[in-house]
Parts: sequence; C-alpha cells; structure tokens
Amino acid sequence: MGANSDVPRINLGLARYEADYYAVLGVPVNVDSKGIRRGYIQAAKALHPDRFIGDPEAAERANLLFARLVSPANEVLTKDRERGEYEAVIKMRIKRLLESPPADLWPYGEAVKGLAEFDNWQEEYVKRVHQLSTEQYSSMDEFLHKTEQLSELNLAYLLLKANYKGIPTRSRSTSNSSSLGGSPTRAAVSTPPASPAPPVPTVPPEPPAPKLSPGETRFIQALDMIERKQYRDAVQYLNFAISAEPNVARYYLHRGIAHLKQGNTGMAKADFLQVTRLDPTNPELMLEVRRWMQQTGPQQPIPGIPASRQTAQAQKVVPPPRKEDNGGLLGRFFGKKK
Repeated sequence: MGANSDVPRINLGLARYEADYYAVLGVPVNVDSKGIRRGYIQAAKALHPDRFIGDPEAAERANLLFARLVSPANEVLTKDRERGEYEAVIKMRIKRLLESPPADLWPYGEAVKGLAEFDNWQEEYVKRVHQLSTEQYSSMDEFLHKTEQLSELNLAYLLLKANYKGIPTRSRSTSNSSSLGGSPTRAAVSTPPASPAPPVPTVPPEPPAPKLSPGETRFIQALDMIERKQYRDAVQYLNFAISAEPNVARYYLHRGIAHLKQGNTGMAKADFLQVTRLDPTNPELMLEVRRWMQQTGPQQPIPGIPASRQTAQAQKVVPPPRKEDNGGLLGRFFGKKK
C-alpha cells in the first residue's frame, strides 16, 4: 500500500456483508464498553505518528487507517444509540443470509477451524479474538491479514448464535487442536475410513449480498419502529432515509403511515401524494396509497390513477393493511424492491 493508496479493503468474514467495526478494534462481538475502550487505545497507540518518525510514508498510512477505520469504529461502538442501530443492521443481515445462505457463507480461514466443535465455543471465540488482536497492529503489513481473520471469527460467532446448520465437518483422524492453540473438550473418536462418496457437481458460490445503503439501513430500522408503534422515532429515521435517497417511493409511503398513526393527516396526505408522483405505475404501491388515503378524510382525485377507478374504490372502504399482510412491514421490505 503506497503513500497515496486508499484504505485497505477487508473482504472476508462479516466484512463481506457489513462494515465490521469489532474486527477493526480487535474486540469480540459481545464486548462491553471497557473492552471497546481498550481496543481503541491499543489501535490509537499503534498508529500514533510518534511511532513513525523518519518514515513519512508509514506515518501517512497510519493516519489513513486511524481516520478511515479506527476512529469511525470507535465513534459507533462507544455510543449506545449508534451501537444499537449497528447491531440491528447486523442482526438483519444475518437473518437475510440465513434465509438463502450462499454456498460459501461459513468462513474457511485458519482462525475459524474447529471453532464449532468446542462445547464452550463462545469462550474459545473470545480467546481467539484476543490472541489475534495482540498482533493486529504489530505492523502495517499485518493489519489487513489479522483484521480479516478477526472478521471471519465474528461471522462464525454470529452464525453459531443463529444456529446455522451448514457448518462443514472436518476430518478427526489427526489432532483436534486448533491452529490458534487450545483443545476442544470433545474427545477425538477413531472411526473406520468411510467409502468414497460419489463426486458432487461443483456449484459456483453465490456472490455476497450487497451492503445496505444508508437510506435503506434507516428504512429497515423505521419499519421495526412502526411495528413497535414508535411512530415519532420512525418519522425521524425515515426523514434521514429520504434525505439520503429522496426518490424512493416506499420511504414516503411508510412516513405517511407513521404520520397518520400520530394524527398528522395533512403530512400523511402529502407523503401519500408524493408516492403517486414518484412511482405512479406501480400497482402495489398505488393500492397501498388508496388504502391509507381512506383514513385521511374526504378524498380528492389522486394523481396518476384514473378517476373511474378512484370512484369505484371509494365506494368500497378498504381497511388499512394489517400487520400480518404480506408478512408485515418487514415482509414487504424483503419482497421485491421497488
């Protein structure tokens, strides 16, 4: 990485799908606030400019890592609200991955080998994270390699907590000790060699799921708040989503719903009408708009919808969608993206 190069990209483990702030600070996912502080101080000391006197290129690389990775990670993990939002996004990402897991979801790095075979795998996970973190910032060249190993451990931990069933087995004909030290509590069992299995066609791995945009992240959180009837907070999060991506009709629809639930019919109408301007040819969204507009009082013609259809719809009052319709609000989000 030269003096003018960008931040190293972490492409393994949890970082394939979401930013892995825990891996950057070298701390386990279940770390407490004191552990986060220790991880940040360790990284800050390792990247301090005084360590690179006489080596301006290394100093620039250290400043880049600190500014682009370490500082943002600390900023998120040390604030309760930001960390809660971040963990909600990770939880949602794991849920989506498990709904249709890619062939290479379970990480294959040395740091993860044998982890699932421990009875006390959570303790072993923390132990391995600590071992890697002591070497993570030992040199600039080690940073990327160790951080990717940490991110693989974090993904394995989250999958094990979610009872992931696709963990590959490994031969126990040799020692069961892991590459990072320690021995599993499950004793090795000698078994006769199995007959060779028929060859299985190789299936190319699916590409990693795309990372959520900032607007989509806030939209997911807003949907959860609407489900929990926290409508004021939902409006705030949808305001952020709309500010980030002002042409997504779904954001306005659900902000209108949150406004309506608070009795703000005028603001709700404005949002519903904005949906019709942004995506008037989408039949599902137009149906939603008509349903919710029924709750805002006497109706005016809705742009983009034939007047005859609006008149017929007005004669038959359609109740607003129930929570369970189409899998609820979260269900509609994970359907076809509008």
